[in-house]
Amino acid sequence: MEIIGKMYRILPVEEVSFEDGTKKMKGGFVIKRLDDYQIPVFFELFGEEKIAMLKSYALDALVRVVFYAESREGRNGKYYTSLRCTNISGLETKQPAVRQPIDEPPIQAPEPPIQASESPVLMDDDEEFPF
Repeated sequence: MEIIGKMYRILPVEEVSFEDGTKKMKGGFVIKRLDDYQIPVFFELFGEEKIAMLKSYALDALVRVVFYAESREGRNGKYYTSLRCTNISGLETKQPAVRQPIDEPPIQAPEPPIQASESPVLMDDDEEFPF
């Protein structure tokens, strides 16, 4: 899945220990979607190479985030969902183009509708069509 938004917050990096004894670096960031409500969306990053992707982006940068959703059951029986970022790419902000006046041809008046004949020709029931 992917989403486009503006970089809103970059969270500090921390070291996380897992139950099997492994340790990884964990980071995260928040973007604000570009819709009317500008809803913030939080993404997690695991591993130094993923966290390094954030160094290229400043706050308010327009980015495309590729991610997947992951859910897991907690010890209390509740489920928790995370959005795991797999790639971030910057988008160029385009300056609004200056609109030049366009020479348009003059608008022509529509042609008058075709008048139907005043006395329609009706066929008798015993007449057949020529085709």
